[in-house]
Amino acid sequence: MRTRRGARIVLLDQDDRILMIRHRYNGVIVVPGSPVQEFFWVPPGGGLAEDEDFLQAACRELLEETGVTEVEWGPCLWTLDADVRWGGEPVHMHERYFLARARGTQAVTRAYLEPEEQQGIVDHRWWSLAELVASTETLRPVGLSELLADVLAAEGRPSGEPRALRT
Repeated sequence: MRTRRGARIVLLDQDDRILMIRHRYNGVIVVPGSPVQEFFWVPPGGGLAEDEDFLQAACRELLEETGVTEVEWGPCLWTLDADVRWGGEPVHMHERYFLARARGTQAVTRAYLEPEEQQGIVDHRWWSLAELVASTETLRPVGLSELLADVLAAEGRPSGEPRALRT
């Protein structure tokens, strides 16, 4: 089974809202045992290029998916290891989620999306913790509102090793 390494960004604004990207389910990724929804929300991010480390990929993916460049990077908050079906093939997915704070007000844009991302990424939105808690939308990672509450309680300075997430 091949491994797909990825980096995601828990991007917070000055009001402690998290930026989420709305994806259209395109049948590429299937988590066994999880219901398939037409759309789901996830923090920006994606796979590592061959010559990248996780943080380099996070920087590139943040630019590609949002156009946001002025951020203060924090630690790796979470890791996720999951066996999924990717394009019909079994794949082990290993992701790291990095904390970042947006500096000032920056417009989010779709201008840097890769051509294949234009179809799958349909929206973006800043979410408050209260909105995450109240939402009936499919949010990833699982338990995002509780995870974000822990980050905010630590004032964005979590200590220790990254927390291992479940699918």
